[in-house]
Amino acid sequence: MSSLEVRYSTLRDAFTLFGVLFYIQVITFVIGLGGASSFGDIDKDLEGNVVNQVCGLITLLVPLFFFIRNKVFLSKSFYRNNVFLLVFLLCVVASIGWSHDPLLSFKRIIAMLSVVFFAGFIAYNYSLEKITFMLGCAIGVAALIGLILAVVMPSAAFVSGGIREGAFKGIFSEKNAGARINAIAILLLLPMIRQRNRWALFCSFFSLVAILLAQSATGVALIISGTVSYGYFLTLIRLRINRSQLAFLACTLLYLLGCLFLYNNVAVLLEMAGRDPSLTDRTMIWELLGPFVDEQLLKGYGFGAFWSSPDADVFIRRWGYIGNAHSGYMETLLNGGTLQLTALVLLFGEALLKQYRAVTANQTARFRASALVIIGLFAVTNYVAYVIPNYRSAEFLVFCTLALSFRHHHATVPEWSPATLRQRPSGEALTRDSAKA
Repeated sequence: MSSLEVRYSTLRDAFTLFGVLFYIQVITFVIGLGGASSFGDIDKDLEGNVVNQVCGLITLLVPLFFFIRNKVFLSKSFYRNNVFLLVFLLCVVASIGWSHDPLLSFKRIIAMLSVVFFAGFIAYNYSLEKITFMLGCAIGVAALIGLILAVVMPSAAFVSGGIREGAFKGIFSEKNAGARINAIAILLLLPMIRQRNRWALFCSFFSLVAILLAQSATGVALIISGTVSYGYFLTLIRLRINRSQLAFLACTLLYLLGCLFLYNNVAVLLEMAGRDPSLTDRTMIWELLGPFVDEQLLKGYGFGAFWSSPDADVFIRRWGYIGNAHSGYMETLLNGGTLQLTALVLLFGEALLKQYRAVTANQTARFRASALVIIGLFAVTNYVAYVIPNYRSAEFLVFCTLALSFRHHHATVPEWSPATLRQRPSGEALTRDSAKA
């Protein structure tokens, strides 16, 4: 039976590695499909890519089979602990009913569900410590591959033409997206960096170099704000303030007031940093898209369907095809109106509250503090970039994995091994018959 244990665990880990490499675009890059997210070609973007669709279906169907065989969907705690995630997914699925392009919305929803299901698979099988270490290191290795590419093939690793010419993008199709996910990788690895873990230091170093070469103010801002925020909450944990809910709440409110002050002075901070206060014409894009949002304010155009709708033709003829609104909240309004936006805000609130409660309960508090900070940063960066729920974004995978990573115990041996038959990771009994799957 020991040979079977190795086989099951190996298959599980191999599938996890495949999915992670796919969603951080390593596989896409290797097979020469780095242009899959092209915003300049509307036909190519709306049609999608066959290889990406196949890989996405694999990361959907394997976890779906796994969850069915392990009766995850029959557990009351699954629904109780993920209420607003399920509400958001229902809102997205419902948008097919009024979509301007139902088939396109269906394809995009399947792609998004693939990310959610794969994130759930990771969260079910691994502890939070392993999840953060694995994702952080994988992204760091992707940064290293991009840096190697910069040496052997500079034209592919750096942006050519435009105002961003010479900026490093590595294996990613867009330099800002690469810088953001590299910043998130460093924040994921912060607990291990504090412990001087060599792999964490090694991988975070390459992510940092990639951010600096990308000349990304957003990436640098994420690292600084994330590190400071993590240090703040870590200090509260070390002083055991998190064990007093009232004291920890007061300190959290103080922290939020500081964030609010910085937000109110964001224009001044951008000018001090020498950046464009219009956020590289994003404010103009949002102003131009405003009338289309108002046109379908309640229900939107259907998930992912605005850019193929007749209403988008006016914008595309004047400004060209840009792929998304460069804001997760604006894109959500276009996708599903105020209904879907409300569900998204509730989803963010649920994810933050779960991490907050875990910190106060002292459940792997230093890792939960890192997750709390990262999800908070997602809520902020989603204002200036299409991050959540962007199925093409590695950040969405990180968000979903952290939001779902709340099983109290995880298997240190394969799910279907004899040891697991005696004791389930969640502490629930499992019969031998059901384990044979």
